[in-house]
Amino acid sequence: DEQANLELFSAILEDEGYRTLSAKHAALALQLLESNKPDLIISDIYMPEMGGFEFYEKVQGISALRSIPFIFLTALSDRAHVREGKEIGADEYLTKPIDIDELVTTVRGKLKRAASMRSAMQNEFEALKEQVLSTLSHELNTPLTYIIGFSEIISNAASSITTNELKEFADLIHHGGGRLKNLVDDFLITIQIDSGQTKTYYETDKRQFDLAKSLSMLQSEYAPLAAEKGLELTVKADNVLPVFASESLIRDIVGRLLSNAVKFTPKGSVLLTAVKENDRVRIEVANTGVGFPEQDLPKVCDKFYQVNKDKQQQQGAGLGLYIAKNLAAINNCGFEISSSENSGTKVTLLVPTR
Repeated sequence: DEQANLELFSAILEDEGYRTLSAKHAALALQLLESNKPDLIISDIYMPEMGGFEFYEKVQGISALRSIPFIFLTALSDRAHVREGKEIGADEYLTKPIDIDELVTTVRGKLKRAASMRSAMQNEFEALKEQVLSTLSHELNTPLTYIIGFSEIISNAASSITTNELKEFADLIHHGGGRLKNLVDDFLITIQIDSGQTKTYYETDKRQFDLAKSLSMLQSEYAPLAAEKGLELTVKADNVLPVFASESLIRDIVGRLLSNAVKFTPKGSVLLTAVKENDRVRIEVANTGVGFPEQDLPKVCDKFYQVNKDKQQQQGAGLGLYIAKNLAAINNCGFEISSSENSGTKVTLLVPTR
């Protein structure tokens, strides 16, 4: 802003107990922001070399500054400028001449709101951190106990172990290793989704393919797992199901849904249906398992969320449905879950045909 205005507004805010830094133009302000992180930014719009709107975009391009409240304070009071200032995302648009009380009240309110949001985010982060640490502790330690414990028995008592015992111990070690691998794979896929790598992969892998063949392969893969639990896995699908997506990602989604269905169904059946409906293929995976309490449904696809963790073991890291839902979105698929406690769950996937 102009020097006189800078000195005036700085004096007003400093009288209220705030510490201020001022710059005559946007380029100098950006230099100050390299070594200073303010709690709030006030900027004019009409400035030499770089205008206020461009300055705002520059600030938003700095990740550490995106959440800082940004106020335009300018003599440009016409509707077009006011609308543009609000549309680009500024927190407030004030016009000169401005009442001192209005300026101070606006600054105080924005700072209070920002502090409240930071506190809420910190609380959310702490809760998530606790949840992640608890999950990791259990999901890492349990399979490691199998691997270390039984390998130690084999090492210390190799000469006295029978062939049957050796096979049993080897199976348990293999099970623990598989569980660890699934955990690592899920974390890697989550990172790839969050970083945008999976979206890039989808763009290069998307194509037309027959989903019916993929479903047949998945049935062969998961039928033995269902049979081990005494469950009936049934697949009812059209003979030909042309879709446009990434075949590997769609297989991953449906595989996760079948895995969950088998895992959380103590007895009964799992049914997969797939039919073509207009420009989509509707896939439904339904089970007669434990289901979700109604209040948990909005959260079951959240990262690391687990339902009744204390009562239901072998849940993994709580990433399966998060991954499935995000992979569905990347493939432009619809994704819906319906469930009720002790009455089973149905997940619907709508895959585009073109």
